[in-house]
Amino acid sequence: MGDLVVRRLINPTDDEIERGSALLTEAFRSVTEDNFGASMTGGNPDLDQPFHRAHMRAGAIGGELWVAGFGPTDISAVAVLFGPGSASLATEEQRAAGWNEVRSRFTPELERWWSEYFEPRSAQWIEACLGKGTDYKSWHLAGLATSPNHQHKGLATALLQAVNTRASSDGTMIYLETTTDANIMFYKKHGFVVRGDISIIGSGGDTTLTCLSKP
Repeated sequence: MGDLVVRRLINPTDDEIERGSALLTEAFRSVTEDNFGASMTGGNPDLDQPFHRAHMRAGAIGGELWVAGFGPTDISAVAVLFGPGSASLATEEQRAAGWNEVRSRFTPELERWWSEYFEPRSAQWIEACLGKGTDYKSWHLAGLATSPNHQHKGLATALLQAVNTRASSDGTMIYLETTTDANIMFYKKHGFVVRGDISIIGSGGDTTLTCLSKP
């Protein structure tokens, strides 16, 4: 096993996107108490990796992709980060990089869940947690995951330190959402504070989303 390396993927290759999205898929499937992913895809496992691939491509276009691994090319943990003035899937360029294709495969019921329930409900909740317009002026850690084969080896901590340093360079708040108690404890250990939570009900069941921020 090589040295732990954290790096930003600038102009990521298709192979790097594939490896990263496969890792995200595997990581989220391994969290047995987290049913949020099933709600996001309507319980269709065929959408899991395309969903994560689309979000990684959106991050490469409008945000930043960070990875950690053991060696200069290894990808064993992934973070998707958006800076002030940007947001995930906020532009047509981002959506055209994979999200439009994913969404075209939604059932009518899932499309209604997204457009009439999840998107407006989550937007109102984030505004209530952070204040009107604050999310768009802040750094957003849109996703962070470690390969199930490399848990508890310092990868997530190293990635979080890197994105924290990136966000603190301009003194701007960084926020995130998570769904598990273990993740809440992890982020609180690194200086994040809970700003609020909300119940999201979908095909995967009832999920509690928690918003945390730093500072």
